[in-house]
Amino acid sequence: MTSSSLKIGSRWAYGERVVEFDGPLNIRQVQVRDLGTGELLPVAMHELKPLPTSIQKKRIEPTMVPQLEWDRALSLARAFEPYVEENCLPRKVTKEIAAQCGLSARQVLRYRAAYQRGATTTTLVRQKGGRPQGLRLLDYRVEQIIQHVITKHYALREKVSKEEVCERVRLLCRRLNLALPDPKTVVKRIREQNDYAFACKQLGTKVAKQSYEARPGKLIVDAPLKLVQIDHTLADILLVDENDPNRVIGRPWLTLAIDVSTRVVLGYFLSFNAPSSISVAMCLAHSMQPKMENFRDPLEWIMYGKPLRILVDNGKDFRSLALIRGCEQHGITLDWRPVRRPHYGAHIERLMGTFMQMVHTLPGTTFSNPQQRGDYPSEKRACLTLREFRAWLVEKICRSYHVRRHRALGKPPLLAWEHAFRCEDGSFDPPPTPMNREALWRDFFPFERRRLQRTGVQFKGTRYWHESFVSLIHPERYVMLHYDPDDLSRIWVRDDDDALIEAKAIAGRAKGEATRYTLSSDEQARLDRIQLEGYERADAIQQTAETRRRQRRRNEAIVAPPISRGKRGGRRNATRHTQTASDTSFIPLDRQSITVEVLS
Repeated sequence: MTSSSLKIGSRWAYGERVVEFDGPLNIRQVQVRDLGTGELLPVAMHELKPLPTSIQKKRIEPTMVPQLEWDRALSLARAFEPYVEENCLPRKVTKEIAAQCGLSARQVLRYRAAYQRGATTTTLVRQKGGRPQGLRLLDYRVEQIIQHVITKHYALREKVSKEEVCERVRLLCRRLNLALPDPKTVVKRIREQNDYAFACKQLGTKVAKQSYEARPGKLIVDAPLKLVQIDHTLADILLVDENDPNRVIGRPWLTLAIDVSTRVVLGYFLSFNAPSSISVAMCLAHSMQPKMENFRDPLEWIMYGKPLRILVDNGKDFRSLALIRGCEQHGITLDWRPVRRPHYGAHIERLMGTFMQMVHTLPGTTFSNPQQRGDYPSEKRACLTLREFRAWLVEKICRSYHVRRHRALGKPPLLAWEHAFRCEDGSFDPPPTPMNREALWRDFFPFERRRLQRTGVQFKGTRYWHESFVSLIHPERYVMLHYDPDDLSRIWVRDDDDALIEAKAIAGRAKGEATRYTLSSDEQARLDRIQLEGYERADAIQQTAETRRRQRRRNEAIVAPPISRGKRGGRRNATRHTQTASDTSFIPLDRQSITVEVLS
């Protein structure tokens, strides 16, 4: 607001009052009259606001006005500026401006009146024709019906079509003898319902917060290993069996750990098993120790170290006692995100989204949803095994993600990690890490109880042995063993002094023995026929024996007469009859001993 826009008699808003400008008092204050009470009030100029209008014109941004139109409006503004305080524009000046700008005298006067109200150049910019924004010409009763139908039938979690809303509005208006609105108008009113309350009713609070909730804060971590986020995701790819490439196993679970400060992938774990405390422990162990992948092939995966704080979600796998005690044992703070606040783990969520986009380029991918998948034959195209997918993932982490410029960092994560641990003399200061590898395995690797036999420890189809087991063998002894799910060639068994004994596989699956053979369909059908024939023959032998037993019992029943029991001497008579029958020899009857004579 400028001083030139203040005129005696003009009306303004002062707080919740409507006042009329009466004149200036001094350089800072003016005097206004309250139209409600007639009271004269001294107010500061900045406290006066323009009265709100029912129809607000769309504000014009000066930078969005074309140059030719801006030059035209600017020339008008400069022509009107000397005569702003005057009540009328001289006729001679009006004709000159009209001739200069190609306008009529009436158009010049209208532009001058608009300039006096706003005193800005944008008020002279020509706008597109049509109705002003926000103008509504429908009967207010029709507007109420439209709003009623939208609130009652459309603002619901159940999906209702816009056509049904238009039809309900039409029927209600016809019942009340009101003018029928155009369906396009009803659809326009629906689209205007774009506030947070409406989104909560139709989409739910969770989705509405994702769109409307303000998140002005930013997570700032100034040092590596100060905060690490861990989470799981089901990889969007189908893998096949190692021994039978034609058999699809399923989708693996991927556990990732990201260092928030440098955005590097600190560790991972890949398995077909559902997320559990084992997945988290394996990912932590892989994160804290130097990577074995670098020993096999220099991949520049130099990231390792003990994190100071870990942020995870509220799943059961992150609240296990073993994980909590393991973190407390090594001085790691374990924190959980607020419930139903996924944006608190935005860094790990975006990282997983990045790798899933890479996975979508592999054969056998399932994509993110059925719409993206379409008619793509994921099962037929699947060809990667778990071992191959793990090797592909390591390559993508080390030679793709770590060496690309990160948008938030402005440099690749690999360089961010190196700069964080590089000293002034150019040397590299290694990050803190648990040097006792056995203690780390004991605290984080999964464990199970197994019986220690004379031949060793049997675990997952493999037998393990160490010379130290000789002094521990006992018929009732059970030992605690730790194992690496990715490498079952060895296990670690606790002895009586709580020390770990590394036992190597000597027989079984881990040695390549007794590998399960996958039968083909023809082989399985042949074996099934042999097995079914064996069942039939065994049943026939059993049935023959049972038939012979039943026949023998019937024959014995025919030979032995019934035992009579009288009131007196019944038992003696029965005994005597039995002795007589036993003394007489009878030949059992069979079919060959029976002759048949035909009488004429």
